Amino acid sequence: MKEDTLLLGFDIGGTKIALSLGDARGNIRASARIDNVDTTPEEVTPLMISMARKMVEESGASMHDVGAFGISSPGPADYRNGVMTHPTNNLKWHNVPIRQIVSDGLGLPGFFENDANCAMLAEWFFGAAKGAQDAIYLTMSTGIGAGIIAAGHLVTGRCGQAGEVGHVVLIPGGIKCNCGLSGCYEAYCGGKAIAARMRRELAETPDAAVVRFAGSLENVDMVALEKAVRIKDAYAVRLWDEIMRLNAQAIGGFINSLNPEKVVLGTFAWAIGDLFMEPLLRYVPQFAWREMLDVCDIVPSALKRDIGAYAGIAAALNGLYELGEFDLPR
Repeated sequence: MKEDTLLLGFDIGGTKIALSLGDARGNIRASARIDNVDTTPEEVTPLMISMARKMVEESGASMHDVGAFGISSPGPADYRNGVMTHPTNNLKWHNVPIRQIVSDGLGLPGFFENDANCAMLAEWFFGAAKGAQDAIYLTMSTGIGAGIIAAGHLVTGRCGQAGEVGHVVLIPGGIKCNCGLSGCYEAYCGGKAIAARMRRELAETPDAAVVRFAGSLENVDMVALEKAVRIKDAYAVRLWDEIMRLNAQAIGGFINSLNPEKVVLGTFAWAIGDLFMEPLLRYVPQFAWREMLDVCDIVPSALKRDIGAYAGIAAALNGLYELGEFDLPR
C-alpha cells in the first residue's frame, strides 16, 4: 500500500460518530460527524455509509482511491468478528455486525478495534509513540483503559480484551468499582469515580473550594478539583496527592511488567499539564525499577483532542500492517 492511499475512519462515541478521511502519513483530508446516535443501528449505519461516500467524493477522490476503513468503538464487543455486542454507552446497539455492514455498504475491507487500542495505534503511527517497538497508551478521562504495543504489534489477548488496566486492583477491598471488583485503579483515578467520591466526601461541606468552583455539589468534577488544587485548598491538595500516588503505583507496575519505550497519557495529562505530570514523574520511581525508567519516556498525548480523527484510520492501517500490506515508516 502506498502512503498516499486514502483510508476511512469511524470513531463511535456515546453521543456522536466522527468520520475522517486521511492517509498513511497522517494527513487528514476531510472530516464529518453524525450527532444523536442514540437511535437504532438500522437508522445510523446507512448514514455512516452515505456520509463516508459523500466525504470521499467532496474531497475530490473516488472510492477506488480508498484502501480500507477502520472502526474505533467502545466495548464490550467481539472485535475479532466485528460485532458490537452490548456497548455500555448505547443500549440499542446489541449484536450489530458493524464491520460487515459497513464493508458491504462501502465495498471495502474493514477493521474493527477497541477505542483505547485505536488511541494507542493513533499515537504509534502518528503521535508520541511513533517509532517505538514497545509502548502503552492510557486513556485518562472518565475511565481508564489502555492500548499496548509489544515487539511492534498490538496486544489484543486471547479473547480480544487485553488492556483493561483500569481494573487492576490497587487496594484490595477498596472502593467498589462499576465492573464488580473492589479497589480498581479506575475506581480511584478515573474522572467519574473521583467526582463521585468528592460528592460523597463534600456532601456536608457546601462551602468547600471544589464545590464553589463547580457551582454546586452535583457539578463537582475534575476541572473544579484542578482549580482548587491550584489555589492550594487543603482538601483538594490531599486528594490530588493520593490520586497521583495511585497513578504512579499503577503506571510503575505497567512499566515493570512491559518494559516499554513510551508511556503515552491521555486527557488528564495534556489538559492539566505540569500539575499532573510533575507529581506523577516524582512518584513513579517508588514503583518501577530504575533500569526500566531509564529507557522509558512518560509523556502526554501528542494528538490530544484530535485523537478521534486518527483512531479509525489507525485501526485500518494496523489491520493492513498485520496482513503484510503496509510497512511501518521508521
